[in-house]
Amino acid sequence: MRLIVVAGLLGVGKTSVIVRLIEPLSESGRKFAIIENEFGSTGIDGDVIERGGVEVRDLRGGCVCCTLKTGLIDTLRTLQIGMGPDVAVVEPSGIADPSLIVRAVDGVTGLAIDDVTVVAIVDAERFGTMKRMFERPLRNQLSVAGHVLLNKVDAVDADGLAGIEEAIRGFGYAGPIYRARADTGEGLDALFRGLGL
Repeated sequence: MRLIVVAGLLGVGKTSVIVRLIEPLSESGRKFAIIENEFGSTGIDGDVIERGGVEVRDLRGGCVCCTLKTGLIDTLRTLQIGMGPDVAVVEPSGIADPSLIVRAVDGVTGLAIDDVTVVAIVDAERFGTMKRMFERPLRNQLSVAGHVLLNKVDAVDADGLAGIEEAIRGFGYAGPIYRARADTGEGLDALFRGLGL
């Protein structure tokens, strides 16, 4: 099973990206499940049910990378036994440190995870504020990311986007940065290709 962790601060567009990810996963014939750990309403269930047969699990009562590690592992085991997904997509809470998720699932007995990929989503429109207010969680997410999606690029001019990408590189991130609008799906194909979907 491949694990794709879609990380990002609150309001960056994680759920929108995951909903758009359903189509290429479905078209590829892969079985997949979605595990959410957001506070508030889930936002995925209705869309997923309409598109048919996707397993959605919701982990509540804490952060999946801290207090709910055991719940995540148990959920992955249950999914592995029950449906045998090729891909499990995890949406942690906005302040989650995805490196803790990666470490939590590494080498767990009875859990067959072939690959863990972290996608960090960054909000171009609110980047300056987010960087000031949530520098540590942002740094944690970027430090383990294999892919960065710069979302809401329509709200920032070309110079501003270049400056944000430079700031992301300043956090030590050296991988690909994709520019997109998750609300319309524009630019997401490049991310999905980068993920091999």
